[in-house]
Amino acid sequence: MMHARVFLLPPFFDYSATFLWAISGAVLGARRGYAILGIITIALVSSTGGGLLRDGLFIQDGPPVLVRTPIYLWLIAAAVLIVMLFGGRVERLPGFAKGIVLIDALGLGAYAVVGMGRALAAGISLPGVVVVGMVNAVGGGILRDVLINAEPDMFKPGTLDQASALAGCLLFLGLTQALGLAQFWAAWITIAAVFGLRVLAIRFRIESRPLRDFRAYWGGAANGKDE
Repeated sequence: MMHARVFLLPPFFDYSATFLWAISGAVLGARRGYAILGIITIALVSSTGGGLLRDGLFIQDGPPVLVRTPIYLWLIAAAVLIVMLFGGRVERLPGFAKGIVLIDALGLGAYAVVGMGRALAAGISLPGVVVVGMVNAVGGGILRDVLINAEPDMFKPGTLDQASALAGCLLFLGLTQALGLAQFWAAWITIAAVFGLRVLAIRFRIESRPLRDFRAYWGGAANGKDE
């Protein structure tokens, strides 16, 4: 059982992020021609997969948060229903794509610190706390990619999304463990820092790169071959 108070997101932020990520997942499933159960599954995993992995694999403090309250399942159901009824018009809404990007940038830091707060309260070691924070932040995207048989975005060069989450995890631990800052303030500083880093990376196209010494293998790796 948890023995310390943990940082929780404001309900509006948590519910909004869950809803928008479920919309994004449902659109992805619809684009791939999935049946309704497939669309629901991708929407659920995209929006709550990180929390499911956190609660099921690491925290194990009773049923996952997803099923302790019906609100998350209702939000996912509403997102899928909207995609079913309005189809492609959803993704063509003004600002939809930009809104998903901004929510993703906010969510990386937010869900990382929620995962770390729960891990600290559960007595997990500090390296393990970072692992739980990362899983909470990016686990949903990884599960989604595995289910649709796509190479996870986490493995590919890109605009520092997972790197931003990792930097946030380390910053949060530094603020709380080294400097003794209260979790509440450390959490919001971390969320702001991760959001800023992610937005700057997108704005100025700051991207990670593969190891150039192995460029001869890149084509084979793309085809699932090592040589």
